[in-house]
Amino acid sequence: MSVLENTSGESGKWTLLQELSGHQGAVYDLARGEEGDLWSVGGDGWMVRWPAEDGSWSVSGEAMARTEQALFALDVVQGQVLAGGADGGLVQWTQGGITILSGHEGGTYCLQGEFSGGADGKLRLWKSGKTLGQVQGRIRCVANHNGHHWVGTHDGRVHHLEGRKSQSLHEGSLRAILKWPGKDVWGTAGGDGSIRVWKASDARWELLVNIDAHKGSVYRLLPSPDGRYVASVSRDRSIAIWHADTLELQQRLSRPTSPGHTRSVNALCFLDPHTMASAGDDGRILIWGLKST
Repeated sequence: MSVLENTSGESGKWTLLQELSGHQGAVYDLARGEEGDLWSVGGDGWMVRWPAEDGSWSVSGEAMARTEQALFALDVVQGQVLAGGADGGLVQWTQGGITILSGHEGGTYCLQGEFSGGADGKLRLWKSGKTLGQVQGRIRCVANHNGHHWVGTHDGRVHHLEGRKSQSLHEGSLRAILKWPGKDVWGTAGGDGSIRVWKASDARWELLVNIDAHKGSVYRLLPSPDGRYVASVSRDRSIAIWHADTLELQQRLSRPTSPGHTRSVNALCFLDPHTMASAGDDGRILIWGLKST
């Protein structure tokens, strides 16, 4: 693979450290708090905080907010915790209390930094409510680089808002757009179970690498904080860890070879370069640690 060359040679093994439970139903998203705590949202409408305690996380989650409908998306931005869900509104939690902000008609599916996206096809700045652009389709992911904005929609297309152009990248929903760690290329993942690497321009995305990564839809594609790994989670109940330099599979976490999830894995969050959390339809949050081999 010429675009991704091996430079590290390091390896390790991910093992289960902890299991957290408390949600009544599926967990749809996770985020790391600024103090190292873990946040989660789910189909039960709860926003839950799991405090960090000396290298582990409290098994007793703190319920911080609740809505009457499912919460799908979560992010932590400058001390503010944002969640969006089926009713389209945004729940904003701060030390000062809870505020309900306007979101997206039909549901909010994506929160990343200052951006929100939803069923109405709008990309918005959630703090001001300003709409940056609107596309055809439900927005499932967003990427921002050098002042340019790309959004992925449920039909597998990527839309460049400034250029007002779109291109089909995946069969099924486009669920993740990732600026590849340390490389001038982009990664995507979607409903066809693949991870793809692209050379992107304003005019067109050129496919460089295609990996049949999972046997079901890929819901998340995230880099580790140190850029060594990229992790994906899927409806096929597995977590896959990939070497960022080569896109070779480092490890797959799934039953029966590891104590993984029993249903679809919906969310992933790196807590530090050697620790990550996963969550899924089984209502469980699993904490994994990387041990050197």
